[in-house]
Amino acid sequence: MTATTLEMGLQELEALEAPGFWTGFAIGAGVVGAGVAGAGLYLGAAALVAT
Repeated sequence: MTATTLEMGLQELEALEAPGFWTGFAIGAGVVGAGVAGAGLYLGAAALVAT
């Protein structure tokens, strides 16, 4: 592995160290999780009403 190849690999990792990257990822995961939970509650309530 040459020094240039190593440097290019490290530059790709630097993007993941951006301050808001993981925060945005966590917020997105929370929104998706809340949506899935809401859909589950809706389906459960609909099943109770249908019976």
